[in-house]
Amino acid sequence: QYPKVRFLNCSVDVPYSSVRTYYSRVYEGKFITGAIAGAMSDNNEIGYVGSYPIFGVPASINAFALGAQLTNPRAKVVLRWSCQELDPVKSLRDMGITVISNRDVPTAGYLEHGNYGTYTIQPDGSMLHLGSPCWMWGKLYEHVVRSVLKGTWNSGKNVTRAVNYWWGMDSGVIDVELSPNLPEGLLTLANHLRQGLQNSTIDPFFRKIVAQDGTIKNDGTRHFYPRDLLHMDWLCDNVVGKIPSFEQILPYSQSMVRELGIYRDAIPPEMEGTL
Repeated sequence: QYPKVRFLNCSVDVPYSSVRTYYSRVYEGKFITGAIAGAMSDNNEIGYVGSYPIFGVPASINAFALGAQLTNPRAKVVLRWSCQELDPVKSLRDMGITVISNRDVPTAGYLEHGNYGTYTIQPDGSMLHLGSPCWMWGKLYEHVVRSVLKGTWNSGKNVTRAVNYWWGMDSGVIDVELSPNLPEGLLTLANHLRQGLQNSTIDPFFRKIVAQDGTIKNDGTRHFYPRDLLHMDWLCDNVVGKIPSFEQILPYSQSMVRELGIYRDAIPPEMEGTL
């Protein structure tokens, strides 16, 4: 009835030609906060709270781990999942881990509110915020609206093909919010990394990478394709923890993983009622 209406869904890799999807390359911001965490850790252990084993999340974990390794070759990233336990931060703190990467800020300006981003636990139990990836929602929707107004929405596209927008820091859609609490030298490094990601002279995964099982995922001579990053189902060798299976996650998380999980094609179909 309304053929000129455009539909978009905030997700990634949902293969419907009639509904385009959009998301950001959060892993780029995670690479920077990983470098910050590696430098700020005094015992070489960093906590990381993963959300769900869905498309793009392992890439963020690995980018964070590679960033931590950049500033601290001895850094280990201890992985916990919010879809497996109700308070993963507490379990990390009980282990004596004082530098933790938690959920990202929803938009710029939220870093100091709640347990967002990467922070250190102070001796008195308070949090000292360090930084977090942040969405620049206005820039994202500006890209979409401009493509419609300019008439380029379907330009050069096969309208029967699914289209997924996956924007990075070079588009202005994703950025990293840095805390004024950072030491001056570390703030300078973080800004250099941000600039390199924005002008595409830095690629977090363009280096030798070894997975937990000892296999070499990159010999340092190639870039990963977007599909390699989105469907990443392995973890770097300095990550302590595993990607949970479908049966290991809490029931309320299973619907999300069934739809967007990195192993969604292997999940048995749901049975409704009795046959």
